[in-house]
This record gives sequence, structure tokens and C-alpha cells, in this order.
Amino acid sequence: MAKGYDKLILQLNKMIVSDRAGIAAVNSVLAEQKKRIFQQGKASSGGKIGSYSTEPISISKKNQARQTGKTYFKGGYRQYKSLIGKGANTVNLRNTDQMMMDLGTTVVGKGKYGIGFTNQFNADKAEWNEERYDKKIFDTTAKEDNTFARVYEFEIRKIE
Repeated sequence: MAKGYDKLILQLNKMIVSDRAGIAAVNSVLAEQKKRIFQQGKASSGGKIGSYSTEPISISKKNQARQTGKTYFKGGYRQYKSLIGKGANTVNLRNTDQMMMDLGTTVVGKGKYGIGFTNQFNADKAEWNEERYDKKIFDTTAKEDNTFARVYEFEIRKIE
């Protein structure tokens, strides 16, 4: 009987050292968060981040994420976003995809995890967008918090 416990203790020790459960859980939250923000265009509250302007706008070819063949957009930034295929119905913080690609996970300390940007420029853009739209965007939602707990528990149960 002791051998069974020895095996369980070894597995637990490996999990503690590797922090597999926490890393799996925080990566699952990151996937949900990226989908919510950069695909669905939703703030942490569940509502839309915002709407794109339909006021006419000029954007130089140099500053366009993808070439559209024009610089004047009668339908505003919303028309531009539609032409580059980045979703025009709601603000989704995607133009070059740089912020989305830079958002990642980190182990902050023993049993402590974080989601954030590795690039200060993107961290500043995130803060600016939260101020601009007067909404929390990068805070986790209750659903995302539940995902962390569920995945963490699932990973722990794997060793039983």
C-alpha cells in the first residue's frame, strides 16, 4: 500500500515543481480572453468595447495595416476596418494584430500567474484604449476566472 502513496507523492511533487496545472489554467484563460477582446470585441463587463466612427477619414497608404488601394474612406474608420477584413461591427483592437500576438502568460511567482504584454508599447496601447473607451478590457471576466479554476482542478485530478 505504501508504494501507491509513494507514486502519488512523486506525481504531486513533479506537478508542484513543473506548475503544470497553473500554466495550463492561465493559458486557457488567455485563449478565452483573446477571443473575447480581439474577435468578439467585448470588454470585461461583457458589453461592446465600442463602435467605429462612420465620419469620413483619410488614412495614408503608409499607415494602413493592409493596402486597400485608397486613402479616403467616406464611411469612416468602420469602412476601412471592413475593407481590411478586421471586423467593422465593433471595436476589436485589431489593426496590425500586434497587440493580440504580444498578449501572453507569465509565471509571476510560486503559484502566481499573469496575463500581459511583453512589449511596453502594447501595454501602453492597452491602457490608452481602456481610458479612451472608459471600460476595463483586459481584466478577466467571471467566466474566465471560472475557466482558470476548472482547468486547474482538472489538471490536479489527472494525478489521482
